[in-house]
Amino acid sequence: MKNNYFNLLILSLFIWGFSSCASSENTVEILEEAKKVKEDTPKVSNGWIQIGSQKFEMVFTCYKTQLGEVAALGNGEDPQTGEVTEALIQAFIGKPYVVLLKNGSTMFEASLNKPLDLSVNGLEITAGAISWEKNLDLDTTYGEVAGFGSLFVDCGQFESDVLEERFSN
Repeated sequence: MKNNYFNLLILSLFIWGFSSCASSENTVEILEEAKKVKEDTPKVSNGWIQIGSQKFEMVFTCYKTQLGEVAALGNGEDPQTGEVTEALIQAFIGKPYVVLLKNGSTMFEASLNKPLDLSVNGLEITAGAISWEKNLDLDTTYGEVAGFGSLFVDCGQFESDVLEERFSN
């Protein structure tokens, strides 16, 4: 009789062990599937840069330095060609700067000879009038006029300083 109880106990442990392994495998599969869906789901644009009649929708990550100055890095694609575009916005006091890159090379920069007024209001970065140039020469500060435009970024939140993160690792 004791032997039957012992066998029943062993059988129960085997059933429990196999069922828990099966459920953990299911859990792992579900988590992997959720991760794949998240990776496959395109990120929603939270900002744009306009240059003349072209508008580049982008996904921005915003950063705040220890001094409270704001920067944003954006990724998107050229709506006409589908090529990768990247943007850097520095809303630094006294040294604001905006550049839009296409396939890693400079495409458009805010003129260095005209005022660049970037505003940071809460979680938004805006500029109402940007004079854009192509092929900007840093020695002479002149380039080819590319037109006027603007930008808007809804940060949602600010990450810690980009440089601080890189040097602390």
